[in-house]
Amino acid sequence: MAARFLAMDEPDGKDEPASAPPVDGPDRADRLTAEELAFLLRDPMLRAREAERAARSNRSRTERRAADPAYAERLRTGDRERQRRRRLRESIGRPEPPEPPAVALPDLTEAQAAARLTAYLDRSTTAQAAQLRGRPDRIRLYAEAFVAYRTLSTGGVRPTRGALAALLKSRFGRSVTPSQVQKLRDHVEGFAGAGGPWPLHPASPSGPARTKGTGKADTDSHAPRRPQP
Repeated sequence: MAARFLAMDEPDGKDEPASAPPVDGPDRADRLTAEELAFLLRDPMLRAREAERAARSNRSRTERRAADPAYAERLRTGDRERQRRRRLRESIGRPEPPEPPAVALPDLTEAQAAARLTAYLDRSTTAQAAQLRGRPDRIRLYAEAFVAYRTLSTGGVRPTRGALAALLKSRFGRSVTPSQVQKLRDHVEGFAGAGGPWPLHPASPSGPARTKGTGKADTDSHAPRRPQP
């Protein structure tokens, strides 16, 4: 008898109500979040005031940047640092690009390298060459960088910036920053290209004597560009 009453108390499943659909169903994927709704429902006047404040701030920063060189340099430094961090984030997980080999340079002394560079600049009609012709100290620095580069690249390995800076310091007493030694290395390689003053095999005398340069009119962007690998 007890078993019979127990059986009657057990639910048979026929009268159970259907389960309600979950609140977070697939159809909620297209719904806006609370933050998105708050953004869209903002007062148009408030958005206009925020835009005006941003434009006023930009104008003030631009004016101060033009009037205060130290402030402008701080902004440039901050921009470079943000770009460096962005490049670092983007490089995570990617293989390092292979280091290009060293360019082949002719067997020249410092004086010979400076003489070839001077003759090259005398032939060139660009504004950059005109600036560099009036900077014998810059010509001498390039010639020293030529000697340092050739000394360090005897095994065909491209010299690192640190090694170049160290040799310039120990051999010529030159103190250069990382960005300066980067430019020096690039310019040595550019001047070693076809049409430059330091190719391994100079062009025939009947070839073109003048070169055309591109870029800004400054002495640091004068060297012919080395083709990128």
